[in-house]
Amino acid sequence: MQHLSFRILFLCVFLPPVLYIFSIQGLEAYFQSTWRSGLRNELVSNVDGLMAGEVRLNKVVQGNVKDYFRGRWPLKLGVNPQVVVRTKEGRLVYPVLEYADRAWDERDLSLRGFLSGEEKSRIAGRNMEILQEGLVLRLSVQIPRNTWLANIVLIIYILIFSSVLFSSYRSRAKQAEEMARKQREEIEDAQERLQQAQFRLEEASGKEDRYQQEIDRLRGELHKADTRIQTTEQEAMQELEELEEKLRQSMEQREKREEEIQTLLREVEQLETKQKASSRRKDKDLQQIRKRFQTLYKQLILHDRAVEGFLDLPQDMHLKAEEVLHALNEDSGRVQVKRKVFFKKSSLTAFETVFAYKGRLYWRKREDGVIEIPVVGTKNTQQRDLSYLEGLSGG
Repeated sequence: MQHLSFRILFLCVFLPPVLYIFSIQGLEAYFQSTWRSGLRNELVSNVDGLMAGEVRLNKVVQGNVKDYFRGRWPLKLGVNPQVVVRTKEGRLVYPVLEYADRAWDERDLSLRGFLSGEEKSRIAGRNMEILQEGLVLRLSVQIPRNTWLANIVLIIYILIFSSVLFSSYRSRAKQAEEMARKQREEIEDAQERLQQAQFRLEEASGKEDRYQQEIDRLRGELHKADTRIQTTEQEAMQELEELEEKLRQSMEQREKREEEIQTLLREVEQLETKQKASSRRKDKDLQQIRKRFQTLYKQLILHDRAVEGFLDLPQDMHLKAEEVLHALNEDSGRVQVKRKVFFKKSSLTAFETVFAYKGRLYWRKREDGVIEIPVVGTKNTQQRDLSYLEGLSGG
């Protein structure tokens, strides 16, 4: 979890249920609009039979509604349409009430095929009366939860945002591994220098012991040769002074080696502290810069790689980079393009814009007009940036 951006993690957890809810509502609205238009055109048929009184209008409407929805695939996936047809005066035409429908059916069983002219005229008049009032179609569509269609939409969003989360994790983990590798190299170099200093210190200590043994030997000889002190005193004292001088120099060297060791130990400790502080500070700077860019540049989308590249720029290049970002946000046509970058693995292209001589900014314009900025870097990082863009376009 330490390699994941909190913003990406929050979006991948928050957006799937939100998009799922809006997608279900959108599908319900789409089916409702489409089916209402189609059903309205097919609601009344067999006009000649209606005018002749051979069939009742509510039976025609009922049959047409059933025929319209018969075999439609959304219904098999759980979509539930509710149809109500009334006259403008409020008279219910469909669905047909059970007791009323049963009474008409009984009448049809007794008179089927034997309707008198008067009966047909009465039915035709009733049909004409309803048609003159005008039919009002009300259609509501619902997609109940835990149906096939609702579950398919939810699974699609889960798969999409799981892929986004996995890609973000891989990218952050790769960056963290690269930073950790550099810091390990620095620590190993400091440890190697520390070992060399310790070896020199041990060598100086050995010399000190030998010098001390030599002094002790000479003092013993001086004691034994007390009878010859008059003739050899000056020579022995001179040699003793030389040895003491060497001993003093050796002790000074030892003190210097110890100071070097302490200095190296402090450097190692500072490197480790700097490593932890740098990681915390960089995460904080990333969040601050990302929020700032989102507030200032509404028409731009900066990738995490672009924000990190911006932070890695020298301070004197930040202003130049923001000038380009401001120009892209206002009107990308005013931004000078050095070249158009093509990739072998994809038909996607990107524009390269130069700032502050060494700065490089890569961007592309999406179909919705939003400017997408995948990478910000310098001439020194150009090869790595182009490789990243090629991998991004290939994916």
